[in-house]
Amino acid sequence: MNDFMNQISNFSDPGQVINVTQISVCLGLAFLLAVVVAKTYQITYRGVSFSPAFMVTLVICTMVIGAVMLIIGSNIARAFSLVGALSIIRFRNAVKDPRDVAFIFLCMGIGMACGTGFYSVAISLTAITCAATLLLSFVNFGEHGLTERIVRVQTPLTDNFETIFDDTFAIHAEQFNLVSAETTRMGTELELTFSIRVPKKFSAESLITDLGKLNENLKVQVIGSNHVLDL
Repeated sequence: MNDFMNQISNFSDPGQVINVTQISVCLGLAFLLAVVVAKTYQITYRGVSFSPAFMVTLVICTMVIGAVMLIIGSNIARAFSLVGALSIIRFRNAVKDPRDVAFIFLCMGIGMACGTGFYSVAISLTAITCAATLLLSFVNFGEHGLTERIVRVQTPLTDNFETIFDDTFAIHAEQFNLVSAETTRMGTELELTFSIRVPKKFSAESLITDLGKLNENLKVQVIGSNHVLDL
């Protein structure tokens, strides 16, 4: 308790002097390692809404965290003041991909290691984690043979709209379900939304052609990819 009170009283005391060389090594190494992490993120990204700004954010956050750890040093009072300062920040953007959170925590760990002088830990953490990420991406870890697609079909208003496309979907998909149905064009047409599971050799062109024969060539839309759907 006495040590904590002493650190509060010496809150502005610089304590251990941080030279320019130490600052340069910390920030420089944090920058290089963060670039490696960001490029790994770019290579292994499988979604459809890639954000270059997120890569820049990873690099900047790593360097900032390294600098913050240099400032805090071993002063507990500074650490508590940092928690108070960060508590007023509110992030409004929702994280769509859990991988984004993992990469943010990875950059935090690298920044903390660089800021506290554990350079070998920072390098090892970056090398091993990025190598593991590339390996998992290369072997398609966690993926299965079937993939999810969303199909939207416009069709004239009929009594048997729930089953009119069943035979076609049975040919192209392993499993299909009607998700929603709504009327369009003043109630003269229907827009049906199906969720289907298709094999890897799925042909969207063939499915659209076959559905067009049943819906008088009205609009057919196939949404999805072989990996991630995050629209």
